[in-house]
Amino acid sequence: MLYCAPRRERTKLVYSMYSRMSADTVKGNLMTLGVDFFVLEDSWCTRRTRPGCSMPEIWDIEDSQNVGKVPLCTHMSRSSRPHFTTVFSNDIYKVLKVSKDLR
Repeated sequence: MLYCAPRRERTKLVYSMYSRMSADTVKGNLMTLGVDFFVLEDSWCTRRTRPGCSMPEIWDIEDSQNVGKVPLCTHMSRSSRPHFTTVFSNDIYKVLKVSKDLR
């Protein structure tokens, strides 16, 4: 069953890929929303215009229990398995397919 949350909440769930949450948690969020593919832009994970302004650092304010962990987007840049499958990759972004197994 798809989750029909308000737009802001849905957006937050999608952007959780740039948090420090577990891959299981983020995959579950995406599956709840009915997401099949995710475009992971590497610069969103690493770009930092000034201290505290990278996506993972912004997430630290929202999700303080995971502060200090490696951001999920960093893990996904290296290897998307087993939660996702990389179906396309270039120097700017990756397209990840959400694995539909019951993990």
